Amino acid sequence: MIMTRALPSFVTVILLLGLGSGTGASVERNAGKYGAMFSWWYTDLPTATKYSPTVTWDARDQRWWNEIVRQALGAGLGWLAAESWGADMPDDPQGLTPLLRAIDANGGSLKVALFDDTTSEVIRKNRAKGHGYDTSPRFDLADLAGTDEGGIQYFYDQQWKRFFQTVPDQYRFKVDGRPVIFTWSGGLAWYAHLDSFHTLLQELRRSTYRDFGFDPFVVPDVSWITLDPLTDADAAYEWFYPNTHNATLTTFRNVRVGHLIPGYDCSRCATPGPIVDRQNGQVYTAGMEAVAPSSDIVLIEGFVNVDENAHLVETTTWGRRYIDITHWYSTNVP
Repeated sequence: MIMTRALPSFVTVILLLGLGSGTGASVERNAGKYGAMFSWWYTDLPTATKYSPTVTWDARDQRWWNEIVRQALGAGLGWLAAESWGADMPDDPQGLTPLLRAIDANGGSLKVALFDDTTSEVIRKNRAKGHGYDTSPRFDLADLAGTDEGGIQYFYDQQWKRFFQTVPDQYRFKVDGRPVIFTWSGGLAWYAHLDSFHTLLQELRRSTYRDFGFDPFVVPDVSWITLDPLTDADAAYEWFYPNTHNATLTTFRNVRVGHLIPGYDCSRCATPGPIVDRQNGQVYTAGMEAVAPSSDIVLIEGFVNVDENAHLVETTTWGRRYIDITHWYSTNVP
């Protein structure tokens, strides 16, 4: 496959290079630099899906997991970032055991990172405190003890700890020998005492080291660092905004993290949202051209995101086009 080096005008790329110094990092990865978001709550194909996968869409069937891992490896991905919502939620990290079986069935090389969807901590806290399944009241980041509207247990005991208890060391995606954790964005609408995120993160690191003997490699959305400049992260990334920026490259502490989408279509979502036309793969190719050559880590949204039609998997519409594009870059721009 021959890839163009021109950037189409319909793709917007933001290069966020002001958060660190130097010209780049020398990071050591135990898997390739390309990975993708991964969710697994599915019992059937969502009604919002416009482009149907060729595999039966039911994560209750081990065959679904096996096929997803097979396709991820065919794309040249080194790891999947398991989007997790914590204890007693659809994407509870303890539900990842079938993924480990699928990895073993496909040669054992694929690795797994934790993607902590931090909206879930707000919802789980409110559910536990009798406020219902809601993001209001806000989560108090300064209340580590959980005496009021906070609590580190929602981040650690119900999320990070459950992930590392479920995913043994040999399956973990590591940078510089440390298991990787991505976190979703922070914001005024969901959190109080935003300048206390760094103290929460410090306690999460201490708790992880106490229980598992390592300090995780933490990669938050850059919004957390903007809201709390004392945040002691190891790297950072910037999430996409449809048709505003579809690919980003963020440098923090000399580690460069790229993020991109192949397309996006939330026109059938419960709350209808925007559309990023795939342009037959040109949006994805242009995003890769913009961020892949300079990145140490590339986080793609997302391998199985049929909910918002941002998926890469084989479908009846485009076949293996996005698997093949990803494979080309993972092979030629490693």
